[in-house]
Amino acid sequence: MPRLFFVAGEESGDIHGANVIRALDEQCPDLVCEGLGGQHMAEAGMTLRHDLANEGIMGFLEVVKHYPAIRRLFHDTLDHINAEQPDAVVLIDYPGFNIRLAKALQRTGIPIIYYISPQIWAWKKGRLKTLAQCVDHMMVIFPFEVELYEAAGVPCTYVGHPLLDHIEGVEAGPSLGGDPLVGLLPGSRAQEIERLMVPMLEVAQGVLEEMPKARFVIPCVNEARAEQVRTLVGDFPAKVMVGGMDQVLSQARACLVASGTATLQTALFGVPMCILYKTSTITYMMAKAVVDIEYIGIVNILADRCIVPEFIQQDARSNKILPQFLPLLTDSPERTRMLHDLHGVRDDLGSGGASHTAACVILDVLEDA
Repeated sequence: MPRLFFVAGEESGDIHGANVIRALDEQCPDLVCEGLGGQHMAEAGMTLRHDLANEGIMGFLEVVKHYPAIRRLFHDTLDHINAEQPDAVVLIDYPGFNIRLAKALQRTGIPIIYYISPQIWAWKKGRLKTLAQCVDHMMVIFPFEVELYEAAGVPCTYVGHPLLDHIEGVEAGPSLGGDPLVGLLPGSRAQEIERLMVPMLEVAQGVLEEMPKARFVIPCVNEARAEQVRTLVGDFPAKVMVGGMDQVLSQARACLVASGTATLQTALFGVPMCILYKTSTITYMMAKAVVDIEYIGIVNILADRCIVPEFIQQDARSNKILPQFLPLLTDSPERTRMLHDLHGVRDDLGSGGASHTAACVILDVLEDA
């Protein structure tokens, strides 16, 4: 009976990991899965040792603050894997934790499979050498990543982007109302919401003054984040939902989106947007010193030009965002141009099938091992 140990450390990785587990179950029903992740992976059949995805710790100061707990979890996980000796370990994104774990497991002989490559093309390119030493197979979700890993001697498979699979079966669901409907997507982590919800609400207030019939919806990953959002929203007329991201994106006229996976998800739904990013000054300055890309939004990175406005740090404020956001809510040239560009990004990512392909790769590695 083959056994896999998974590690996913944030909401998106939890969702993608769950889809891979379901695809594995279809092909190999006897497979046993356990690991770190979240409720999505648990519902897919994985024995959840720790809900790491719900914590979503990112950024220099945040990691320092939680370091003792992270360190304990890391060593507990390492000891467990060494004791149980699964047939393979599948790491999903979350590079700060997962690359270190891969290095620690390098001498065990347990195959290490990495799904959703760390963004080595954006920063810390020295990690490529590390990954080449400790990863047995890399599965990437962007076509341009294959050449990087193959040049470094890492067996690599382009599986496609898992979000393409996810949106195929999405239906709009009951109407959320609003003319126009505006999605506010402040992120899945507490620190993101704390920093971005206020400027998003200020932009929303500006929209409401120009368009009194506008309605605003804020989908949240769980009740804890929803309660945090409700506190920040106060009396502003916005609907706060637990879940419902797909429902919002299938109906929204435009969105304000925290930089991250949600920007690509919004793009694949064909929804115009503005991207916001705000972190601690120390984290931002450290990242700026090592980041080797012009844009922060994956949509702009894939397009290799700025097709979606980005508002970073001090620029993430209403007086800068509102003039560029309002035209996206009308039949303006700006909206038409962005819709065309977003369609191009989707075409560049090709067809779906990422979860099924990833499952096939994992089973091939197990067979070879």
